[in-house]
Amino acid sequence: MFKNIDQFIEQALADFNPKQRKVLLGRFGLKTGKRATLQEIGDELGITRERVRQIEELGLKKLAPKIREGAASLIDGATAYLANVGGVRRDDNFIQDVKQRLVGNVDVRYLDQKLRFVFITAGAPLYHREDDAMNSFWYADETAKKKFVEFVKQMTQFFKSNDRRAIIDDKAYLAQCKDLASLHFLSIPKHFSVNVFGDVGLSVWPEITPKTVRDKAYLVLRKHNEPLHFVDIAKHISKYGIDKSAAHVQTVHNELIKDDRFVLVGRGIYGLKEHGYEPGTVREVIARLLKKEGPLSSGEVVKLVNSQRFLKENTILLALQNRRHFKRLDDGRYHAKEA
Repeated sequence: MFKNIDQFIEQALADFNPKQRKVLLGRFGLKTGKRATLQEIGDELGITRERVRQIEELGLKKLAPKIREGAASLIDGATAYLANVGGVRRDDNFIQDVKQRLVGNVDVRYLDQKLRFVFITAGAPLYHREDDAMNSFWYADETAKKKFVEFVKQMTQFFKSNDRRAIIDDKAYLAQCKDLASLHFLSIPKHFSVNVFGDVGLSVWPEITPKTVRDKAYLVLRKHNEPLHFVDIAKHISKYGIDKSAAHVQTVHNELIKDDRFVLVGRGIYGLKEHGYEPGTVREVIARLLKKEGPLSSGEVVKLVNSQRFLKENTILLALQNRRHFKRLDDGRYHAKEA
């Protein structure tokens, strides 16, 4: 069976008429690798979508005993494996595991589709088709499915009620996942997602699924962890795989200006406020630092300002000479005048 799945399927379909074969082969993509819709098959055969559905349903019922008997070792092995990895597995991961562990290195076209055909027809393991809430997945039994659904509810509440920075940056969600199977469970619900950096969270979070240009720019700066010129931010959007193509440079610049999450720290260079960069002119930055640190020498001012900005030394020293806002003390240090 494992090495002759094509022959097995041909023999199983031997007593089906051409129309029945066309429906079953098409609906499972056994000849093309692509699952045909009811409408596509109906148009080709000149029958209604409902009639195609009926032929498929009757055909699977007729095939089920023959498939269960002929592929018993494969079905039992797949079901046992599934039970050993938590009882629930996303469709694509499960099929890949079955190929590696139970089928081995065989040269079969569209093997993924043929394995799905065998399991779905046999009714084991159990299969949940993709819907609005879930990606398609397989489960060993109803008990396993119930535990999975309960886990999803708990994790949804966890993501909604805890600080997303801790979840993303500190991987706080890992403490809720007791084993590797639990981590795999997170890939099934569609309201959970993983970004290009491997961060896990709710799909609606911009850090996980950035949709706007400003959210993509934000994600770039969070991961780069230091300021970048807006031209480089645009390039990094595609470099990091956040988007397939580079964002329009001027669009990125316009969005950075509008959003107070971003701070201009040099000529065309932006950092994130959450990384400690504060908005303001050079004079305002100097005044803020002097009020916080007390009197400082010009060298100390230059050093501290450049921890907040990317500026030439002369630009900082020139701003420091503003007598309306700063006073030079007898010992050469500067302090900020009160407003």
